[in-house]
Amino acid sequence: MPLLTMPSDPPVDVPGVLARLDALQDIAEQHPPRYGEDGLACFNYLYREITTEVWEQIQKNEFRSREFITRLDVEFAKRYFAAVLPRTDGRPVPESWQVLLERRSEPEINRFQFAVAGVNAHVDFDLAFALLSTCRALGRPFGEDERADYNRINQIFASHMRALRRHFEDWWMRVLDGGLLALAADEGGELAVIVARDAAWNRAKRLAGLTGRDFDVESAEIDHRTAIVGRVLLEVPLL
Repeated sequence: MPLLTMPSDPPVDVPGVLARLDALQDIAEQHPPRYGEDGLACFNYLYREITTEVWEQIQKNEFRSREFITRLDVEFAKRYFAAVLPRTDGRPVPESWQVLLERRSEPEINRFQFAVAGVNAHVDFDLAFALLSTCRALGRPFGEDERADYNRINQIFASHMRALRRHFEDWWMRVLDGGLLALAADEGGELAVIVARDAAWNRAKRLAGLTGRDFDVESAEIDHRTAIVGRVLLEVPLL
């Protein structure tokens, strides 16, 4: 991978996250044999679109706490970059991310499957840990204001759901797209994101009460369960 264009230091703010997502998009789209339809490129595109909207709303002061949502965005992204970029510290790639990375080149998997599998790994595995590290770093509780800002991301997903889904559809899928079929896909996708993010919030609160071996065992179990779902998502066409 041409990693010279990828900043080597972790991001410290949302513009830094976006710069790294842009660089990673260029890198992933050069990955043969699928190039622009590469599995990692598909998820990274979706992630970049959502993060761009988050940054725009931060700038408009749409969140209750700019500090909280900015730190959460950065912590979330740091886990993603640590998982998908080559490692030099000897730590293994999380099982939940291996599912996507190992199959990113397979021709029979459609782009939407790749994108959803990436959302599964990032939300079902990474999000709880990013939320936990954010609250601890800022000395913030899992409180009402934090939850309100956290839930606002659901609205951003919902507002982009149809456009993102259509971006990943093949031409014949667009011909069939419309009416109740499109509504079901959009509403179902929105609901799935809300449920997954709600579970991640509760998971982070549970992890906050664990230490040592108990924390490590629970982390490994979350990773493994997420990987199982990811394999199903890549096996069963969603469109």
